[in-house]
Amino acid sequence: MNYIKELNAFYDWLELNELSPSAINLWYALMHINNKAAWAETFTVAESVLCVKTGLTDRTLRKVRNELKQKNRIDFISRKGGRAPIYKLISFFSTENYSAPFIPTEINSAVSVTDSAEGCSVGSAGDSSALNKLKETKQNETIKTATATHANYFDEYMICFSGQPNPIQIQEINSFIDQDGLEVEVVCTAFRKAAEAGAKYAYARSILNRWAKQGVKSMSDVEREQEQHNQRKQQSNFSPRKGIRTEMVPGWFDDKQENNSNPKPVNDEEAKRAKMNDALKRLRGSG
Repeated sequence: MNYIKELNAFYDWLELNELSPSAINLWYALMHINNKAAWAETFTVAESVLCVKTGLTDRTLRKVRNELKQKNRIDFISRKGGRAPIYKLISFFSTENYSAPFIPTEINSAVSVTDSAEGCSVGSAGDSSALNKLKETKQNETIKTATATHANYFDEYMICFSGQPNPIQIQEINSFIDQDGLEVEVVCTAFRKAAEAGAKYAYARSILNRWAKQGVKSMSDVEREQEQHNQRKQQSNFSPRKGIRTEMVPGWFDDKQENNSNPKPVNDEEAKRAKMNDALKRLRGSG
């Protein structure tokens, strides 16, 4: 499978097919897991793992899993004895998925008829007509192709933001890569910077927007931009202070300051007492 082509095709498919948000969430989780499994034709994953990755309850998980099966986006076989179900993702671009029945070799003969019936049904005529309608609608459009390395940012997104990007975010990220020319590693760096700041994807998007405007496209551009930022920050923190203007002060000003440096205290009581003493002296002298 081509990860990006499948994601873009799924987003286009949603324009003509109704699917619950929980089912969309599960489909992204299964795609992520199958990518880790190197796109195996069939793969197993425990329900508990899917519940952790999607945040769904056991009951909701089973419900939306059947919804994806009815929409012919996945097929699966349940197994007894507490063993994990076997899943198969149905590609938008592989016609063989619609002609061959889903009979994985991992299933042993002890599987009941009910389990086989639950897991082995393949798409209905209604789904086939929907697929044909989708192809007819998109036949004059060119689906954006991308290299396989584009899928790397999906895993980095999962690590940094503990979730999966929604279709709109995927389109935004693809636009940064395909239209603005940012390298995938540059996009992943923005994700990591946002995660280190304790922020979400919106913060990473603001970083990517700024880099796109500044022409930052490669990791060497990122390093140069970061170095320039550190230099500006260092200059602002350690810039020399402006010189203080000094003027010549005349000598008389210093003398006046010295005389006024220790002014004699003025005390009203002492002044009154001195005045009374002078009056007494005068009276005694006259007597």
